[in-house]
Amino acid sequence: MNEASRLLDGELTAAELTTLLERLKHDAALRDEIATHQLIRDGLAGLPALDAGYTLRILARLRQAGMDER
Repeated sequence: MNEASRLLDGELTAAELTTLLERLKHDAALRDEIATHQLIRDGLAGLPALDAGYTLRILARLRQAGMDER
């Protein structure tokens, strides 16, 4: 099972979670992978998907917040 799935399943240890969260600050591909996994899970669960603009606005704010921390 990959890190994205383990994160979403709550199966990471505290140390693994800390490491993954640090990686997420700098790894856009990993952030996209986790977002994709979550969208797939939501779809399989029958949950409605948010519009792409909503997701893009959230990602932009997260990126801006990450820049502000440096």
